[in-house]
Amino acid sequence: MNKTEKMRLSQYAERWKSAGVRLAEIKRQELRSFNYAANWELIDEMLTWACEHAPPRLSTGLVEQQRYFMKLRKPGTTEQAKRSVIYESPV
Repeated sequence: MNKTEKMRLSQYAERWKSAGVRLAEIKRQELRSFNYAANWELIDEMLTWACEHAPPRLSTGLVEQQRYFMKLRKPGTTEQAKRSVIYESPV
């Protein structure tokens, strides 16, 4: 890959990076402006389907919750570490 192609790919990646930020803003605005009261039947149908098709749970989640609380209670835990505990994906 030559220098021109690398530069073009870099610009392409940067455009998508900035587009991703803008798309997230649009999604947030659409969710905030959605008329939930007028569409409650649709929402109810979606939630019912999700409950009927969800995989069975193997636990209540309390053990995992306590593990997160213990991580957050450790002395000397930085704010950045706390945020990573809060926003990490469930296992």
